[in-house]
Amino acid sequence: MQASRTMVCQTAVSQTVRSLRIRGMRHKATWSSSWTRSRLTSVQSYGGIGTEDSSFVVTTEQCRQHPGWRSYSSNRNQRRLHTSSVHSSSAAAMTTSPDTNVDNTSMNDDVRRIAEANMALLFREETPHWQEHTERRTKRNGIRALSAVDYELGDLPEWDDAEEEEEYVEGDQSDESSSEEVRPPVEAKSHSMADLLERFNPEVEMPPHSNLEDVQLWLECDSQRESVLKYERTIQDARQRKDFASMSSVQRQVLNWYETLKDRIETEQLNYLSADKKTRKDMHSYGPYLCALQSEKIAVICSHQAMLAILSSGSNRIPVVTIALKIGTAIEAEVNVQRLLRQRMDASQRPEKDPKDEDKKESVDEHTDSVDIESKTDHGLSELKDTPMGLSKRWSYGASHLQQFIDESSRNEVGNKKTRIRIDRANQRALRLLNSSEEWPKTHKIKLGCTLVKFLLDDAKVRGEGNKQEDAFVYEKERKGHNKFMGVVGLNDQLYKLIMEDDVDVFSSMATHNRPMVIPPRDWTDPNDGGYCAVKVELMRTNGCRSQREALQESNLDSVYDGLNVLGKVPWVINKEILRVAHDCWENNIPLGDIPTQTNYNVPDQPIRPERQTDLVLDDKESETYKASVMEYKAYRESTRKFLRMKQKNMDLNSLRCSTMLKLNQADLFQDFENIYFPYNLDFRGRAYPIPPHLSNVGSDLSRGVLKFSKKKPLGPRGLYWLKVHLANLAGADKMSFEKRAEFTEKHMDSVRAAVMDPLGEDRWWTTLDDPFQGLATCHEIVNAIDSGDPATYEGSLPVHMDGSCNGLQHYAALGRDTIGGKAVNLCKADGPQDVYIGVMHEVIRRVAEEAKRELDFDHSNIDDLNPSDLAALRKNRAAKLVHGLIDRGVVKRTVMTSVYGVTFIGARQQIQEKITEKLEEKGADVDELTDEIYSACSYLAKETMEVMGELFVGARQTMNWLASCARLISQQGQPVAWISPIGVPAVQPYRQSRQFTVVTLLQSVVLTDNSDDLPLHSQRQVTAFPPNYVHSLDSSHMLLTALEMDRRGLTFSAVHDSFWTHPADIDEMNKVLRETFIELYDQPLLENLKRTWELRYPSLEFPELPERGTLNLEDVRDAPYFFQ
Repeated sequence: MQASRTMVCQTAVSQTVRSLRIRGMRHKATWSSSWTRSRLTSVQSYGGIGTEDSSFVVTTEQCRQHPGWRSYSSNRNQRRLHTSSVHSSSAAAMTTSPDTNVDNTSMNDDVRRIAEANMALLFREETPHWQEHTERRTKRNGIRALSAVDYELGDLPEWDDAEEEEEYVEGDQSDESSSEEVRPPVEAKSHSMADLLERFNPEVEMPPHSNLEDVQLWLECDSQRESVLKYERTIQDARQRKDFASMSSVQRQVLNWYETLKDRIETEQLNYLSADKKTRKDMHSYGPYLCALQSEKIAVICSHQAMLAILSSGSNRIPVVTIALKIGTAIEAEVNVQRLLRQRMDASQRPEKDPKDEDKKESVDEHTDSVDIESKTDHGLSELKDTPMGLSKRWSYGASHLQQFIDESSRNEVGNKKTRIRIDRANQRALRLLNSSEEWPKTHKIKLGCTLVKFLLDDAKVRGEGNKQEDAFVYEKERKGHNKFMGVVGLNDQLYKLIMEDDVDVFSSMATHNRPMVIPPRDWTDPNDGGYCAVKVELMRTNGCRSQREALQESNLDSVYDGLNVLGKVPWVINKEILRVAHDCWENNIPLGDIPTQTNYNVPDQPIRPERQTDLVLDDKESETYKASVMEYKAYRESTRKFLRMKQKNMDLNSLRCSTMLKLNQADLFQDFENIYFPYNLDFRGRAYPIPPHLSNVGSDLSRGVLKFSKKKPLGPRGLYWLKVHLANLAGADKMSFEKRAEFTEKHMDSVRAAVMDPLGEDRWWTTLDDPFQGLATCHEIVNAIDSGDPATYEGSLPVHMDGSCNGLQHYAALGRDTIGGKAVNLCKADGPQDVYIGVMHEVIRRVAEEAKRELDFDHSNIDDLNPSDLAALRKNRAAKLVHGLIDRGVVKRTVMTSVYGVTFIGARQQIQEKITEKLEEKGADVDELTDEIYSACSYLAKETMEVMGELFVGARQTMNWLASCARLISQQGQPVAWISPIGVPAVQPYRQSRQFTVVTLLQSVVLTDNSDDLPLHSQRQVTAFPPNYVHSLDSSHMLLTALEMDRRGLTFSAVHDSFWTHPADIDEMNKVLRETFIELYDQPLLENLKRTWELRYPSLEFPELPERGTLNLEDVRDAPYFFQ
């Protein structure tokens, strides 16, 4: 049987194998028996396994290592589907099941079946311009287009002479680098990555700004490394001077535990690599991760992440699992940075290989950052050799601490063979971890994080009152429900106070990853290739959704890449005038905008729970003792509610302070650069976001206020006019015509000049604006333009915004051609802007006033005697009376705005309650005593508001209901709802049911929630979330299409979802572009295409008919002046 199988296999090789390609790497086949013996390593059998008539697929060793091949060959008749039942027509969302009735087909048919099982063909059919995409990707990557599973077998004559073709790809094309970068990470630069890494020295401060490539690398790679060296230098300098008083108070406290924590971590690393088998077994799950970095780095990461997580949480007590996961994720990120840098350095320095050597097996650590150059000793252990790279590379990219531990252990146990074997296995586990780019398991990260939190709790000490040593971090157990407790960690009160009183720079080393860039981001060319030079980021924030990642890999994303590249290449600069004022407000405790007060609210003493009266007879409710007990408990409950409310207010202030300090720190760091950039990526719906988390144009008013375009441009004839309109918008005067908005600014010119001359003087009109820091920046630009003498030639750089008018409803109106809805949201020509919020507000006010004036026709003096219907009527009447006179546009705005995005009744009630509570507090009401009444009144108001919206926007409601009905049918098939946005983003809803499991850690047992693709769908969320998610994919398509067209016309463009930004001189041109792209978008039969796609995927389902379209003419949008305003 085996001989027959081998003969069939050799015959297959000699007759059918012409060439083999994996990821663009070509392995030419020869017809000699020596090739067959050396290259043939596996024969995969398909069809009737074990029978002589089976078909075979020949693979090489490298083919077998390909992820796509491994996943298929491990389960040949089903492509990794983890649901119990899979609809055979499922397309974009999930891979499909090939027919299990496999007949005796040829080798080409077998491979074709693998390709058909892949999602690529499904996406190619639905994605426009696939051929254009293939040609562009071929030209960009310098290779022919890849097949669905990236390898081809059979008669491929076009590959016979592949060696003679010219390649576009620069650098080495050997097997080792096939999955690495195929172009320099920094475009059009004079230095290679190897040159940059060679010069990089973590012991020096930031390189001079004349070498921006070096600066960018320093910003990405200094990470915890620069902080470690700073701590080491600070300790050394302080010891030499015998002067610790020169350090900040926070530095002194952190240094108080830094060395102890570092030694504790190093001891644990040694324990993992020691000869103690029991110790290693206990820590086998997190030991390799603990040994992935130097103890100095881990000590800094652990300290910084713990403090930052607590400070930014809004509470001084956060769950152990939260802080542990943050620490584990931060360590993983640092390891990824080092690995990527080392791989790129190796790739850039790797010499050309002889083709004869391509089959030689690489050492396990060739691409790791654990050892620079290694050889095997007599003991079978790795030894670090000296290299010419010096301290920089050794420190940054060679985790030689691992080798030192091994050497030390081998010296102590050199004669013990079993010990050497165990140590070598531990070493190999760590090396494999460092060599793998796969995401670390969540459970392992939490075990690692909990171990380090335990070290912090044990070893981190601060000096409290009387110079007494106190724990820097506090561990407590909080009750959560009946008989359930949750471990929480908090900061020592003294340490927290010192951090808040210290300089903003205390946060500088805590915000190290994903900063703004000082050179243009690398172009996106692949879902895993773009953005930063060294730090790896993904195109989409998939939250681990495997189906989404597979869909991205096989889709045409060229337009998406181009749009994100346009947004990322916009140069920005820090507005120093606004930054100076922001610092003045912060340092002088002037709360303004999103800069919070540094004074805490007065929190009453925590009330003491009254003792339970065990001798009370519950039936005797008329007894004085019983009544007194009830009153005492009610008073306790009200006091507790007030105590918790004021305590939460202070926690919220803490979070805001932390956020403010991070923003100011980032602005300080980049204020002297001529250009800074924000790389972008997407969420699963296709919405674009800047990657830097603390400072970007998508941030708060403070973040936007300290940013402006780097490129200056003359205002032209209408630029000053649009600046005046912009200032009026920021002042909230956006309910009038554009001309009246400009007049509004002109009437306040004295205050505008006062804001520029003395922003914190007597005239602080600008501080009353809705967005004060953006308003102050606009005041500066207007005054500078006027004072220049010729505003038309004044070169300004402040962006002006045009915002959609309740943009979600605009998209619904365009989808359904809803004339009434379209007029309400400014899709039609009008003399002035239509305010949909005002319309809803007026109707809600009318209903509330009518109910508040209504006289009840029954006796309600004794509530206990009322029947349910009368009791409901009484509550409704009292609710109307409580909120009557408090309703304005702001009360209903958020609910109206989020209604098209799927806001629930509970969400609407919470939004309204926030506003009503604020208004009652302004009137001096005791909101703690009125908590129940406020809750009831806001529930009533939310119900009325949602009813009014349903009546006003019938067309939008019909479209939302149709989308939800279709989503319900799909989710009932066990499939996630999936679609492709108009610009080509494949979207797969990730909502699945959660599963809880317990992980035992060194600190405590932790209950985790699993949301993997293996779990059943969360059907309700799949249905309720789809309408808003689909609309988000439409507004993101509109924004990216506008970005591409603006770039084609040579105009600067940025955006925050439905807020489009450009220079004042180009506002008129941008207004034309955004209208043209909107009409172009909705000229397509979007809903019809969506329905047709689903019918192809699910032929057994009967989807409801599309809602009847209205008569709205999309061409009216061209002349609608307030479509965006």
